[in-house]
Amino acid sequence: DPIRQRFPMSEQAAHSAMDEFVRDGLRRYEKERSRADLKGATSELSPHLRIGTLSPNQLYWRIEDSGLSNDMVKTFSRRLFWRELAYYQLLCFPEMRTRCIREHYENLEWVGDEEEKRRFQAWKWGQTGYPIVDAAMRELYKTGWMTQSLRMVVASFLVEYLRVNWTKGCEWFHYTLADADSAINAMMWQNAGKSGIDQWNFILSP
Repeated sequence: DPIRQRFPMSEQAAHSAMDEFVRDGLRRYEKERSRADLKGATSELSPHLRIGTLSPNQLYWRIEDSGLSNDMVKTFSRRLFWRELAYYQLLCFPEMRTRCIREHYENLEWVGDEEEKRRFQAWKWGQTGYPIVDAAMRELYKTGWMTQSLRMVVASFLVEYLRVNWTKGCEWFHYTLADADSAINAMMWQNAGKSGIDQWNFILSP
């Protein structure tokens, strides 16, 4: 199927993908990581990190040994540390997939009932009428993948424009992502919903 074809799960495939990214993509990552239209703009290694065919330790030292300057690798390296922050948050807040870390945000008003269902269905199946949102959501369901920048766009859209509770988006991502991770996925959605430790102070326009 498309997901298994895109992400063959073996250590050999993981190391091959890592070597290719470090050789060809890492030097472009700092400037191109937000470009969803460019192949190789991101590493697509997160499914391997999630499954365990590649360890964060291996990837970190491969980057350190790449010979590239700090300016070229700083953001990618930092995101490896963000993974550890997500796991620490899950340790401290084991219900973070379903409950707000900042408890007073549990009282935030969201759309409800039939209108919530209508908006959420349109969002998750890529039928909102906003091309970048719809393309990203269709890609997610078909391939199990979406770049980090697009994850932020569609999360912001669901929460800020559609006013659907962030937990709905969190669970759909967890169901569909090839790299679905209870800690990392929930940390992003908590921040999108303004209830996370590093809550977003911005709205991404689609």
